[in-house]
Amino acid sequence: MIWAGQAEEFRTTRRAVANAKLKSYRDECWRLAVLARRGVVQKQPAIDLLYEVAIAHALVRALGDGRIQTILAEAFGADSRQRRSHDR
Repeated sequence: MIWAGQAEEFRTTRRAVANAKLKSYRDECWRLAVLARRGVVQKQPAIDLLYEVAIAHALVRALGDGRIQTILAEAFGADSRQRRSHDR
């Protein structure tokens, strides 16, 4: 039996989960950026961790490296983009 609308409902679910993951990632970028500015955590290790998390949770693959770099740069400033670009 073919269920009408099933494919669309499944797409909606995939999109919602991806968006939730992206929102959580952005939130954590900003949280660690604030903590880095306050001196609670070191900036570069925080950026490195967040990039590793983006890889581990397939955000780099899904969104592309440029989008992840932009998110990091928005939270931490332009120098976070330079660091990761230099790593390649």
